[in-house]
Amino acid sequence: MTVRTMDLPTKVGVRDVLVLSWPIMISMLSFTAMIVVDSIYVAQLGTAPLAAMGLATAVTFLLISFGMGLLRATKVVVAQRSGAGDHGAVERSVIQAVVMAVGLGLVGACFAPFGDLMFSVMGGSAEVNEHADAYYTVRVLGLPFAFTLIALKAWFEGRGDTRTPMVATLFTNGLNIGLDPVFIFGWGFIPAMGTGGAALATVLACLGGLAFAAWRTRLALANSVVRWRIELPLAKEMLRIGFPMGFGRLIDVGAWLVFVSMLARLGDAELAAHVIVMRIVSVSFLPGYAIGEASGVFVGMGIGAGKPEITRQAFKAGVLCATVLMTAMSVIFVLFPGPFIGLFGASAEVVEVATMLMVVAAAFQLVDAPATVGICALNGAGDTRFVMVATSLAVWLGNLPLAYTLAMVVGWGAVGAWIGLTVEITLIALMMLWRIQGSTWLSKGLKPLDVTANDPVSEGEVVAA
Repeated sequence: MTVRTMDLPTKVGVRDVLVLSWPIMISMLSFTAMIVVDSIYVAQLGTAPLAAMGLATAVTFLLISFGMGLLRATKVVVAQRSGAGDHGAVERSVIQAVVMAVGLGLVGACFAPFGDLMFSVMGGSAEVNEHADAYYTVRVLGLPFAFTLIALKAWFEGRGDTRTPMVATLFTNGLNIGLDPVFIFGWGFIPAMGTGGAALATVLACLGGLAFAAWRTRLALANSVVRWRIELPLAKEMLRIGFPMGFGRLIDVGAWLVFVSMLARLGDAELAAHVIVMRIVSVSFLPGYAIGEASGVFVGMGIGAGKPEITRQAFKAGVLCATVLMTAMSVIFVLFPGPFIGLFGASAEVVEVATMLMVVAAAFQLVDAPATVGICALNGAGDTRFVMVATSLAVWLGNLPLAYTLAMVVGWGAVGAWIGLTVEITLIALMMLWRIQGSTWLSKGLKPLDVTANDPVSEGEVVAA
């Protein structure tokens, strides 16, 4: 089975975006289901463990955010090289991505002992911090597996193969759901581990998904001979595109950590309500993100092929699809909040706050479509520095000051904080639309690899097995 990439259509419309995005949607929804099931199981342990999940996941994502962003550059590079017809670089990029992923994972795992220190300054109660540290430590030790899986899925997606990552994600998330009750509540000789058990189930499931993705990668490269070496020109291209994505994600998740810490200081009920509603609205914004990711692949291929008209078509089709989806979900959130919140079996106090947050969530979904698709389109074009600067300004100068004022000073609690979040997303949407109206972003993509002609790697050959 040789490396095969998707053919770039002569015109990208809604149907093309949906065909490429539906496997990513399934992946995202299955991830949502996994997170929701995690939360439902942990909620049975009490309000403090559920609140701890919000803190622990925020800190964990802060630690892995740079690596996740950097590795997502694999998809951009592969899409652009595919559009340019450079299939040798497409093959070789998987080696660069895996080497980077393993290195990032090992570095990240070194931070496992510092969870207790981080949670102690975040404002949660002692009980919440204890549960959060148990989850964080296990998740961080599993980062080499998680990063490598992210890299392989990004490589497949960049080639236009979104089905292989979908199957890997479904397998991973299904395995996690099955393992959750075993390790959270205990079974047979396995002791109950609480939040730490939820993290262990995730790590083991990730290892299973990685095994599948590695097998599929080996099949895809069956007719190639692979040298496990760093190819500097290709690695530099990935780093050029990936560093702004990594730093942007780091800054964004750091801001999210401050946001969650603010909620933690409002009390366990406010934080637990936030966790519940974030799990619910992910049913809407994750599929919207999937549409954006598909649009970004088409944008990258259009850049590589030298067809700017494709990039604009992909953006417009993506915004249309995401807007319809998110608007429909917003109506459902406003009309029927009770059945969704009731899944978590939360206390009356938590339910009251969560119901109000559902209304705010419905509002920001209306502007999230152009914001999300715009970010993905600009990243796909390689305009990652603008995305980093724009999103950082929106969150640090828009969301956080307003959220603090409304939540802590005015006294609106979690609702005030979420209004600040809505303002952030609105600002991002406006900046993305402004950038895409121009043409500067179309010149940020494909660069020469600058490899010598007598190097066999430069001729599209992947050497030694």
